[in-house]
Amino acid sequence: MAKNYKDINYFETRPDIVKLFDELESFLNFCRLELFPYNEADLYNRESWVWRNYEKSKRPKKAWTGERKPYQGTKPQYNRV
Repeated sequence: MAKNYKDINYFETRPDIVKLFDELESFLNFCRLELFPYNEADLYNRESWVWRNYEKSKRPKKAWTGERKPYQGTKPQYNRV
Protein backbone atom coordinates (compact mmCIF):
# COMPACT_ATOMS: atom_id res chain seq x y z
CA MET A 1 0.00 0.00 0.00
CA ALA A 2 1.40 3.39 -0.94
CA LYS A 3 1.83 5.97 1.80
CA ASN A 4 -0.19 9.15 1.42
CA TYR A 5 2.35 12.00 1.52
CA LYS A 6 -0.26 14.71 1.04
CA ASP A 7 -1.08 14.56 4.75
CA ILE A 8 2.54 15.12 5.83
CA ASN A 9 3.82 18.67 5.77
CA TYR A 10 7.49 18.66 4.82
CA PHE A 11 8.26 21.86 6.70
CA GLU A 12 6.80 20.58 9.96
CA THR A 13 9.41 17.83 10.04
CA ARG A 14 12.31 20.08 8.95
CA PRO A 15 12.63 23.22 11.13
CA ASP A 16 16.19 23.77 9.84
CA ILE A 17 14.79 24.36 6.33
CA VAL A 18 12.24 26.82 7.72
CA LYS A 19 15.03 28.71 9.53
CA LEU A 20 17.07 28.86 6.33
CA PHE A 21 14.23 30.35 4.29
CA ASP A 22 13.32 32.79 7.07
CA GLU A 23 16.90 34.07 7.20
CA LEU A 24 17.03 34.28 3.42
CA GLU A 25 13.88 36.39 3.39
CA SER A 26 15.18 38.57 6.23
CA PHE A 27 18.49 39.04 4.38
CA LEU A 28 16.57 40.05 1.24
CA ASN A 29 14.60 42.65 3.20
CA PHE A 30 17.80 43.99 4.78
CA CYS A 31 19.48 44.36 1.38
CA ARG A 32 16.39 45.98 -0.08
CA LEU A 33 16.09 48.54 2.73
CA GLU A 34 19.81 49.34 2.96
CA LEU A 35 20.24 49.37 -0.86
CA PHE A 36 22.95 46.71 -0.73
CA PRO A 37 23.46 44.29 -3.61
CA TYR A 38 21.52 41.09 -2.92
CA ASN A 39 23.19 37.77 -3.61
CA GLU A 40 21.90 34.50 -2.20
CA ALA A 41 25.45 33.15 -2.12
CA ASP A 42 26.32 35.71 0.58
CA LEU A 43 24.05 33.98 3.09
CA TYR A 44 26.28 32.70 5.96
CA ASN A 45 29.40 33.90 4.10
CA ARG A 46 31.48 35.78 6.67
CA GLU A 47 33.84 37.09 4.00
CA SER A 48 31.00 39.09 2.42
CA TRP A 49 30.70 42.65 3.74
CA VAL A 50 26.94 42.58 3.12
CA TRP A 51 26.50 39.52 5.36
CA ARG A 52 28.71 41.05 8.07
CA ASN A 53 26.59 44.22 8.05
CA TYR A 54 23.44 42.09 8.25
CA GLU A 55 24.79 40.16 11.24
CA LYS A 56 25.85 43.39 12.91
CA SER A 57 22.36 44.83 12.48
CA LYS A 58 20.83 41.75 14.16
CA ARG A 59 22.95 42.00 17.33
CA PRO A 60 21.12 43.15 20.44
CA LYS A 61 21.95 46.74 21.18
CA LYS A 62 23.16 47.86 24.58
CA ALA A 63 20.55 49.84 26.45
CA TRP A 64 21.44 53.48 26.96
CA THR A 65 21.30 54.43 30.63
CA GLY A 66 21.54 58.19 30.08
CA GLU A 67 24.84 58.47 31.93
CA ARG A 68 28.05 59.64 30.35
CA LYS A 69 31.63 59.47 31.50
CA PRO A 70 32.93 62.79 32.78
CA TYR A 71 35.42 64.53 30.53
CA GLN A 72 38.91 64.04 31.94
CA GLY A 73 40.88 66.07 29.41
CA THR A 74 43.83 64.90 27.35
CA LYS A 75 45.86 63.80 30.39
CA PRO A 76 43.50 62.26 32.95
CA GLN A 77 44.56 62.41 36.58
CA TYR A 78 43.59 59.47 38.76
CA ASN A 79 43.23 59.54 42.52
CA ARG A 80 46.31 57.85 43.87
CA VAL A 81 46.23 56.14 47.22
